[in-house]
Amino acid sequence: MKSLVTKLMFAAATLVAAGAASAQAMKADIPFAFQAGGRVMAAGTYRVNLRGPAGTVVIKGESRNSAVIAQPITHIDRKENTAKLVFACGRGPCSLVQAWPGYAQDGLLFRTPKLHRNEEASLAVIHLRPDAAE
Repeated sequence: MKSLVTKLMFAAATLVAAGAASAQAMKADIPFAFQAGGRVMAAGTYRVNLRGPAGTVVIKGESRNSAVIAQPITHIDRKENTAKLVFACGRGPCSLVQAWPGYAQDGLLFRTPKLHRNEEASLAVIHLRPDAAE
């Protein structure tokens, strides 16, 4: 009996770990140029890994020729159920400000360029969807 319970607990833990790992690969349709990790990226469809090496966010273009690694400056101590990227948009390309993995996990906050004195910015939220290729 004890062996059966141990096997069931191991199987459940394996399923949870597999689900969490596969939930990290997402896709985003970003309809504007943006900057992240010090690099400007064109509008397009991107694969997004929200749990890259050392807590980074990896954003890869579908052509595989364009990729950027963004290092967050801190975590946002608030849980969100929806996976999304948040950009601040001003005169130039939009800048990645926040990333939310969803699944009731904390968000990530990124350093962004300063706005000019009279420049106003708006926020653009891009919802992520599971990447079927993963």
